[in-house]
Amino acid sequence: MTTARRSFRFACAPEEIPVAEEMLRLQGFRFEPDPFFSPARRLVEGPGPLGNSLAGFFGLIYIQDRASMLPPIALDPPRGASVLDMCSSPGSKTSELAWLVGPHGMVLGNEPSPVRLANLRRNLHVMGLTQTVTCCQSGEKLPLPDASWDYIQLDPPCSGWGTVEKNPRVMDIWKDDKVAPLIRLQKDLLREAARLLRPGGVVVYSTCTTDVEENEKQVLFAREELGLELEPLADVPGFDLQTPQGCEGVWCLSPKIGDTQGFFVARLRKSGRSEGPVPYTEHPVQAEVVSERQLREQGLDPRLVHAEIGMFGASLHALPVSALAMLPEELHWQGLYMGKAGKNGDLRLSPRVRIEGPGPHVDLEGEEGLRIISGLLQGQSLPAPSSVPAGARTALLRWNGLPLGRLNVKNKRLIWSER
Repeated sequence: MTTARRSFRFACAPEEIPVAEEMLRLQGFRFEPDPFFSPARRLVEGPGPLGNSLAGFFGLIYIQDRASMLPPIALDPPRGASVLDMCSSPGSKTSELAWLVGPHGMVLGNEPSPVRLANLRRNLHVMGLTQTVTCCQSGEKLPLPDASWDYIQLDPPCSGWGTVEKNPRVMDIWKDDKVAPLIRLQKDLLREAARLLRPGGVVVYSTCTTDVEENEKQVLFAREELGLELEPLADVPGFDLQTPQGCEGVWCLSPKIGDTQGFFVARLRKSGRSEGPVPYTEHPVQAEVVSERQLREQGLDPRLVHAEIGMFGASLHALPVSALAMLPEELHWQGLYMGKAGKNGDLRLSPRVRIEGPGPHVDLEGEEGLRIISGLLQGQSLPAPSSVPAGARTALLRWNGLPLGRLNVKNKRLIWSER
């Protein structure tokens, strides 16, 4: 069936994208590159919902409005950087930032709503982004030191007028005085971002609304009252950008049916130049760290993890080195869930952990391999091949060489189980 020109991006490593593209094609999806961002694609045709694809199930892609991909591109953090995302859920920008900074970087995603936080953590877990950590704090008053971040993403709650195609009643719901509390919150969040920025640091402020009060006037507030400097953004291909008067150099989009939602993006810099290293925390998180030997016994290559694996009770979490150095324990932050420890102390990795290692592998290829994988996800089992030795508890599943996750081994058969 023909599908609307939905946009998505690849969430896997750049070198894995060609294999993930082939997986989608073999399942009947047709798509084309979007020139503004190398992992972005526009869906042309598909046999069903893109979210039901195997690439979607294994977190190799993320479905996202193309305009929503712009703020992390405007922030443009370098590989290995540490980034604060002040309002994170559901994780679209957090995960895109993680793709930009790479496995040696770190992204702290803050989400003040516990319900939305759970959704954020679930999405990051599916994508296996060990460079992400999360917390649940009021964004207006984060327990972080002054001048401690070079890169901040601020996509605050807004009226959402730019999403009118998806939410036809949004402009009736958010109008007149109902928007006033949002405007106050946006100012408070901008004020907090200015406090947290190091001299020379950058914050990208973005909304999915077309409301001048929440967009251009907030930039004016940031410039006149917070002393931030507006940095002009270069034109981006494939978008019909408007130029608001007195706010040149921002990305301003009106909703375009079947193409993009409305969006506003501004890049603001704190004056000065940072001196010395990023402040180190005096109160790092305390955790029992899993040894390299234990990781190898679980089939993980420690050189590919790019983080410590900490044990918190019966739960295993990735702890990026920069997070351990920067983030205080009182932030109550949590690294990506990696698995659990049994009562007898043995470790069991989550099937979502795609990291390679010395353990057994199960290699499948082509359309037949995809058919077998689909059966596994529907509860079927597979005889363990000779590459899985007796006594093995898990085996890494690969398709055309691309690691997808870990299968459980029971009675010489392989099963997919997330319980």
